[in-house]
Amino acid sequence: MVLNDYSNIAIEGIQCAVPGKWISIESLKDGANDETLDKFVKTTNVKGRYECSKRQTASDLVCIAAETLLAKKGVNKDEIGAVVFVTQYPDYKMPSTACVLQSRLGLPENSIAFDVNLGCSGYVYGLNIVSSLLVSSNCKYGLLLAGDTSSKGVRTDNSKNLFGDAGSATLLVKTEQEVKMTIASKTMGSGFKALLRPYGAARHLDKPDTKAIDDGIAVFNFAIDEAPKLINEYLEMTNLTPDDFDCLALHQANMLIMKQIVKRIKMDKSKMLVSLDQFANTSCTSIPLCFTKEYGEDESDKKIHALICGFGVGLSLAAGNIMFTVKDVLPLIETDEYYDDGLFE
Repeated sequence: MVLNDYSNIAIEGIQCAVPGKWISIESLKDGANDETLDKFVKTTNVKGRYECSKRQTASDLVCIAAETLLAKKGVNKDEIGAVVFVTQYPDYKMPSTACVLQSRLGLPENSIAFDVNLGCSGYVYGLNIVSSLLVSSNCKYGLLLAGDTSSKGVRTDNSKNLFGDAGSATLLVKTEQEVKMTIASKTMGSGFKALLRPYGAARHLDKPDTKAIDDGIAVFNFAIDEAPKLINEYLEMTNLTPDDFDCLALHQANMLIMKQIVKRIKMDKSKMLVSLDQFANTSCTSIPLCFTKEYGEDESDKKIHALICGFGVGLSLAAGNIMFTVKDVLPLIETDEYYDDGLFE
């Protein structure tokens, strides 16, 4: 594994945003599919999901989240030196959507802005990337924007209910205070075919983007074997134990996987945060949504030490520890707004 250790990077705020449309699983019952949907809810713990409109994208959600976060924190935009947008659903094949977001947010031209094509491990990877940029530069603040609109992907009716749309903005700041953040990362690219959209890009130009490969058994085995293994190795290397943490925020794949991971790292299951029930699997946004659901309406000064782990497409995974103050996790935003780039026909 690669172990990155930061002692002077703090999380200043977390803001999540979702579309205005929430679809409950209960509302999908038509008499013929009731048993199937009841079994789905029991197996996954998903009770509903948010879905974007045709024109709304992940960048719209993260943009509104970032605007709100920066305004509430009173941050001078000229001090933002890095913008990293983690998504598998960019607005365009080119340019990088982060460049568009830099302009939309009114951030300085003297800043770094780029996309990262990662899914379920993306939030933890993104924290690592932005922290690295801050440590090695003259930047004071960095923005991690993480969002996906999985409803726009190639999904069957049976699997679509497991995936929701959401976006998040996390503000990181370089500080002179001692703040520990340590992140362990790993990539197992030999398993890339387990989660794959092979068409629509440069490798297979002659094929329409109408097929996705999802080897559920391979992904399940990867998650319940490799994620707890990484966490346990990480804890051993950092001399931490599950008792050192206030909460555990896992990528919200499904409840069965999450319970297996908690069991295998020997952590008190009451510490595991759950956002899956309300938001479904939101890819790289699922971890910050856990914090939003748990702490977003709480304005206390309580300090939280969280264990986090993301795992999925790549295959890739990362685990780490972060610290934040409860009142810096802002309430959820629901919005139907989208950006008109002047190109709609």
